[in-house]
Amino acid sequence: MDFTLDFYMRQTWQDPRLAFGTLDLGIAKQITSLTVGVDYLDRLWKPDTFFPNEKKSFFHLATTHNSFLRIDSDGTVYTSQRLTVTATCPMKLQLFPMDSQRCKLEIESYGYSILDINYVFASKESVTRSEFELPQFVLVDVKISNKTEKLSSGEYSRLTSYFLFKRNIGFYIIQIYLPSVLIVVISWVRCF
Repeated sequence: MDFTLDFYMRQTWQDPRLAFGTLDLGIAKQITSLTVGVDYLDRLWKPDTFFPNEKKSFFHLATTHNSFLRIDSDGTVYTSQRLTVTATCPMKLQLFPMDSQRCKLEIESYGYSILDINYVFASKESVTRSEFELPQFVLVDVKISNKTEKLSSGEYSRLTSYFLFKRNIGFYIIQIYLPSVLIVVISWVRCF
């Protein structure tokens, strides 16, 4: 099984080579940050972030590339990109249709070890959920964690977002149980 997320991936890192100090343009205007086009991102060093449990993903390009790049005067780089990621989610269906499922999205560097990149969530509210409705599930909780993943090629920093879904029993009562009961009752009526 799998699940699909549409979200904004925001990353921040420090690159002292990009520090420019405060630019004084006179008339009390000072520039403390530069917002530049996303084309410039290809010319900068950036983390090689990937999703280990991803099945497929894509960037949104409707009307324009849904990305943002800002560089602060101290060399802090902020990026934001809109993504849709489909990730694996092994489901335990023993209690179906009264089950709960815990799915996760993992974020890690592909080639840089923990000596080079250490991923951390900016705050406990780094993963927020917008109001949405699914006919079969209710999103009950979202939790985050960061850990060190030990692989054969080294140790890597990994962020994980856990999504707890509870199956909506009302959907199954209306769509499956009620029609099944009515079919059985109708078949009994024929016998009398």
